[in-house]
Amino acid sequence: MGCFRFVLLSIVVFLCPFVQAKILILSDDPADEFLFVQEGPKDIASDSYRLLFDHLKQLDFDLQIAPIARVNAILSGTEPVCAINRIKTNERALYHLYSYPIHLYPSHRLYYFKNRTALPESLFNHRDELINLPRLMNQFPHARIAIEASKSYGPVLDAQFQLLSDEQLITRAGGDAYAAMVAMFEKHRVDFLVSYPTVFKQYAHAPKNEDIRSVSIANHPSFIAGHIACSQTPQSEEIIKLINETLLQLYPSHEFLNLHLNHVPPSEHEILRRRISDLYLNRQNNA
Repeated sequence: MGCFRFVLLSIVVFLCPFVQAKILILSDDPADEFLFVQEGPKDIASDSYRLLFDHLKQLDFDLQIAPIARVNAILSGTEPVCAINRIKTNERALYHLYSYPIHLYPSHRLYYFKNRTALPESLFNHRDELINLPRLMNQFPHARIAIEASKSYGPVLDAQFQLLSDEQLITRAGGDAYAAMVAMFEKHRVDFLVSYPTVFKQYAHAPKNEDIRSVSIANHPSFIAGHIACSQTPQSEEIIKLINETLLQLYPSHEFLNLHLNHVPPSEHEILRRRISDLYLNRQNNA
């Protein structure tokens, strides 16, 4: 696998039960270059994809790395191409095919500085969640939030970002976006950061900095499902079908549960167990 290959090859996939398919699968994260290497990055997403691919021998995936804007464009094309770590929204589902959830990821939180941008109680609801981002930015009109360009944060946060001014949003694109945004936040080049807890832990130089706090955002799910998305082609429909059949076998397994539990704090274990159980039961009932 060549590093950082941005030229995407056109491929023809022929699927039948006895023929192994070669599937081009895309990611915008350079760390995923090592997804098929067992000694590669260890996190919920990487571990869950390794588990899936180990049980999905019918398909032979060719992983390539591309910028997120390029991934989005290719997924809207006519070739049978897929991409990993996608968040499913109603709008995206109109244009792409989505697998069942591959993993559940602890959701985005707002990171802030306790002393530099102390949040008043009026910004919190009775669950100690941030009421919403527009109210936050009304309180701090000259502050700036770092987010990743061209990526969906889910319907609730996406809608809130649209209500903020361009001056209040600092966007970063590219394979180093996660690291760059955390670095900007730590260096006070932005006042707030919306990020996954596992991403912040991975890239922050001082993740236990006593001045840094985080808070969940009301109406935004505590866990986000990551999916495989494919272009809308007949071959892609067969790919998604095989992936979903494999996932239904994995959901009730100890392997699937434990790989999640290994990456979240004990305080999250019980709710995570329930969510994973729901993944299986909901899909079984709708089968």
